[in-house]
Amino acid sequence: MRCRRLEHAISLQISLLFYQVPKKGYGRSAKFLIQKPCTFHVGPLRCFQMAEKSTSTTVSRRMKRHPGRLFTYADFDDLPTSAVATALSRLRARGDVRRARKGVYYVPRRTVLGEVPADPVAVGAVVSHGRGHLAGLSAANALGLTTQVPALVELAVENKRPTASRGVAFKTRMGTNRRGLEPHEAALLEVARDIKHVTDLSPLETVRTLRLLLTEDSARTRILRAASGEPPRVRAMIGALAEMAGAEEGELLHLRKSLNPLTRYDFGPLAVLPAARSWGAR
Repeated sequence: MRCRRLEHAISLQISLLFYQVPKKGYGRSAKFLIQKPCTFHVGPLRCFQMAEKSTSTTVSRRMKRHPGRLFTYADFDDLPTSAVATALSRLRARGDVRRARKGVYYVPRRTVLGEVPADPVAVGAVVSHGRGHLAGLSAANALGLTTQVPALVELAVENKRPTASRGVAFKTRMGTNRRGLEPHEAALLEVARDIKHVTDLSPLETVRTLRLLLTEDSARTRILRAASGEPPRVRAMIGALAEMAGAEEGELLHLRKSLNPLTRYDFGPLAVLPAARSWGAR
């Protein structure tokens, strides 16, 4: 749009330019500055260069206002895509921005210790288009079940797995329904999948920590809804935790009916739950 406006200026008349012309009655040697309209021509190449420079300035200003934030081409959808690509390439070459991965850029935050690299969790979220949740030890660490920090941030992604990203390990989750969950609520479902290997707390402390996530009515409703799309063992453990947290039988009925009453599940440290046996714990 900006380039088209400049092209329109090819035949633009500018009345602010002045030049000397002889004024009638004063002789040929007498010249005065007379305001006179003239035509200013802008060629296509000059038009492109002006638009490109303007786009580069806009991209740079936007990114510098938010150091540490990740930007993709979608953040500049009001600008010409080719000009944005050129601007980002030049800004990266000058050292003004960094590339977290293909198509993802950021202006690094700087501290007394140096530059702060891009957050792998944030990169994973951008790559997965918001479909990623903490998984494994990353989820357990976020919930306070362990102090261990994995070498790679583990993210569970619903349905299709995105391409690999530096510092992130993706795990595919098929058939789940976690949209609308808060990060710690989705982390609870992930922890329940591998509870035997991700907690450093005692069984009672583990139960106490996880039960707190289900005490609020709205959070419990969201988690129980999402749990219906999880494996049977996870459904059973979430049901037992929710019952201990004060859920009414009506809230748990759909989850209980989805389980085979003859099947027994390994609850690991959650076997100490008061309602574990009624939910199929071994």
